[in-house]
Amino acid sequence: MRPIQLTNTLSGKKETLVTLTPGRLTMYSCGPTVYNLIHIGNLRGGLVADMFYRYFKRVGYDVVYVRNYTDVDDKIINRSHEEKTTAEAIARKYTDEVEKDFNAAGMLEPTHKTTVTSHMPEIISLISKIIENGRAYVVDGEVLFAIEAFPGYGKLSHKQPEDLVAGIRVGINDKKKNPLDFALWKPAKPGEPFWDSPWGKGRPGWHIECSAMSSKWLGDQIDVHHGGEDLVFPHHENEIAQSEGASGKSPFVRYWLHHAFLTLSKEKMSKSLGNVFTAREFLTQFFGEFARYLLLSVHYRSLIDFSDDTIEQTLVSLQRIYEAKARALEISENTSCAEQAPNDPEWLRFLEGCEQARKTIDDCFANDFNSAGGLAALFSLIREFNRIQAQTKQEPVSMSSKKGAGELIRLMEQDIGGILGVALGEPRLVIRELERIRASRPVAGGGARPSEEEILGLIGARLDARKRKDFAAADLIREDLDARGVALKDGPSGTTWSYK
Repeated sequence: MRPIQLTNTLSGKKETLVTLTPGRLTMYSCGPTVYNLIHIGNLRGGLVADMFYRYFKRVGYDVVYVRNYTDVDDKIINRSHEEKTTAEAIARKYTDEVEKDFNAAGMLEPTHKTTVTSHMPEIISLISKIIENGRAYVVDGEVLFAIEAFPGYGKLSHKQPEDLVAGIRVGINDKKKNPLDFALWKPAKPGEPFWDSPWGKGRPGWHIECSAMSSKWLGDQIDVHHGGEDLVFPHHENEIAQSEGASGKSPFVRYWLHHAFLTLSKEKMSKSLGNVFTAREFLTQFFGEFARYLLLSVHYRSLIDFSDDTIEQTLVSLQRIYEAKARALEISENTSCAEQAPNDPEWLRFLEGCEQARKTIDDCFANDFNSAGGLAALFSLIREFNRIQAQTKQEPVSMSSKKGAGELIRLMEQDIGGILGVALGEPRLVIRELERIRASRPVAGGGARPSEEEILGLIGARLDARKRKDFAAADLIREDLDARGVALKDGPSGTTWSYK
């Protein structure tokens, strides 16, 4: 198994992956709080975890992957009051909605999908262990973690506790011994869901859930823990304190991987700011593979600004991939191939280039999931493929050209598609979807692009004008279409068109 480099938030450095058990990898990813439709920032988190999962499996690890759903939380309770229903009903409703979006985006099923409410015995047991170990205390039915009893607090965020305290406002009647102490168990309030516990009726704090669920399914120590960079503090910092405070084993997680934010017009996207674009809207307006490419083509630790530019870049990139795949399929499936057709040296060199590209792609993903580098290697190969096939069109096709086309398809579908989940579709269907998106997008002068039906009608009118030798009218039609984002190309077999 080849060496894999991961940027570990805990150390702030790239480290070589060494799992607790050779050949086996345990991974936990923080899923959404299910009180509303997820936004595309949440979708990025799910897709990044999916990329990790696919890659670790591809290189040969037996992966046990847990993704949780937070199904009891203040936001869920508040939403239940707004919709005049139970918190359980809200959580169930929006868990189903998240699943629809994740499925539409083509995510693989995790080994385990867990919820807080189904792990209440494990949560209560874990809190009891923390109390027994002298790292938590009970005040009026509330259980609080004592960060002063955990000397390593702050090691993930790389901050000292006194620095973290700065700016925290403490109420006059605060029960905490230290402002950074956090709730493991909260007393029940009227109108809220609750569970029985040794400390009275109540519900768990936010952070304890992940410690309990990961320990049940993955053990006291795990290999990889993933989440958004906004979870480093306090959520993941508190997870470390809870898990190590209960088990006495360190480190709780060997490799902490955090993905960057998705921004909208350079501002962080979040429900609290009200500038969200939901995953449902995104997946409906575009489609699953489009989302995967847009959100995974940039390195997971780099910001993505959701804008017209990123949409256009995705359109152009997917078009290049699928046009090349369509031509490669034509060559590889050509039945006129003859054994005596000469093997063109250009195609033989292309086959060598495929092997080099495969190695480059493998190196990129092994280097902290450098998806952008892997895609760059693919596009270099596509550029070479386009050049060679344009220069060496021949009937019957040679065996070397068929092999070259077949290798390009395999590289697209396995080396790139197997990890990013793109380039797997049928070219005609995907290109049709890309054209649909282009048709719905405004052109530079404003307004929508013309539909395919209108374009074909205008091409027909232009042909009639040329037959009448009314070239001025024909030119006006071309200029009108060009201004509205449509390029025409005249050739021996007629006029073809494409959105610019």
